[in-house]
Amino acid sequence: MSTETPARQPKGVPVGGQFAATSHAEPEVSLTSPKVSSRGRTTSVTLPNGTVATRTSKTKEYTHAVVLGPEEPELVIKNREARIRSAQADIAAREEALKDPKFAKKQRFRDSDPDHDHRGEPVYYGFEYHLMPADGSREPLETIRGNSKGDTRGCYDPETFDYDVCKVGRAVPELKHQALLRIKQAKESIVESQVDIEAVKNGTYDFGSYGVPSWSSRLDLAQKAANQYAGWTRRATVVPVDG
Repeated sequence: MSTETPARQPKGVPVGGQFAATSHAEPEVSLTSPKVSSRGRTTSVTLPNGTVATRTSKTKEYTHAVVLGPEEPELVIKNREARIRSAQADIAAREEALKDPKFAKKQRFRDSDPDHDHRGEPVYYGFEYHLMPADGSREPLETIRGNSKGDTRGCYDPETFDYDVCKVGRAVPELKHQALLRIKQAKESIVESQVDIEAVKNGTYDFGSYGVPSWSSRLDLAQKAANQYAGWTRRATVVPVDG
């Protein structure tokens, strides 16, 4: 007499979270029954691309696997366009702030010497110095720690932006160098994102492959793992395992 095992998660039904599988056609995932060896219980899942993922454990009986798919073209483009907008906003805010810089100073500890530790050695973390936005908003653009005199441990090379943690610099110029470095990095991010978008469009982008980043003996934990492992450009699906 044969017994049918009911599906533990209906196909196409979201399992919760920002990156849960939505109601769309999913690739078929075939499952093989767990096997017991001298090493323990082995669970195998055959992925849509034909590869087999296995997990062996002597102490746990896995019931669900998280299948992480390749990056999806429309999600990659959407993600890179968002990166470009964010980088452009970062550049604009810092360039505007550097025209007429405004700085703020805040003491971090009120009940101790902000410039020396318990042994009397100089420290450079008792105060925070902030580069503030030109529009008057309260969220600082850059932050660096120093002492009450504005000295800070570590400084940037103004030409290469290399950071030397052994040197002592001044908070205000270091905040400016930090802002210039962020501008440089944002411009590089824009170029990289544009290259990725073009690669998606002309078919040369590497979307990766299927994989199983997590196994679980409980459905709720598998759902949490799916939310954790799925990126902005991938989809994660919780797959029940036989056995």
